[in-house]
Amino acid sequence: MAKSRETSMEYVNKFQELIDRFDSVTCAASDCMGRANSMSPEIRPESKEVRMAGCALTARTVGGDISAVIYAIENAQKGDIIVVDSHGYKNSAYWGENLCLSAINKGVSAAIMEGACRDIEEIRKLGFPIYSIGTCCNVGQISGYGVIKTPISCGGIQVNTYDVVLIDGNGIVVIPYDDLETVYQKTKQMMETETNVSDKLKAGETIGHLIDIEKLMKSTFNYQERALEE
Repeated sequence: MAKSRETSMEYVNKFQELIDRFDSVTCAASDCMGRANSMSPEIRPESKEVRMAGCALTARTVGGDISAVIYAIENAQKGDIIVVDSHGYKNSAYWGENLCLSAINKGVSAAIMEGACRDIEEIRKLGFPIYSIGTCCNVGQISGYGVIKTPISCGGIQVNTYDVVLIDGNGIVVIPYDDLETVYQKTKQMMETETNVSDKLKAGETIGHLIDIEKLMKSTFNYQERALEE
């Protein structure tokens, strides 16, 4: 079945409701995906930190060419988060004030890149959320190379257009399009359960007692000790 942006945005709204209700939804979503799909902590906020969900729109650059990023902005819709695979290149910037203003005009929610950005002082004044691996004063060239809406790697994980991106103070998590319903239901249930656990801890319980850590530690298989016993 073909992917649909409408379906992606439906889950963007659902996850945004969870983010508005609970803290650390990114952590719960990662847990529900086998403790995976979290971007590397090297990708950090360069402007303001946000709590949001958005629809991924991917771009992959070639060398220091920013053409694919510009093209992605032109194809963006309200609520999109542009995710850029710049191969970890930090010697030229793939995003700056002009691209930021263009993205705002198109309704883009945020930009994430495994590369550098610049004009960060202006971008901070604009309040646009940008996540990158650093800043660099050198501007990238515009030569027409690169591609958009293709599978990419960013922050150590695969990202596809129409995946749902979650951002909060913990970092960035990407939920694959085909797993949206499953991960949403598991995350929602986990957040509601976590609230109950938190209430018990605030009442004086400890996490070790709740999970019976003593029993767990005694039952863990240790082949060296087992061999000595025999």
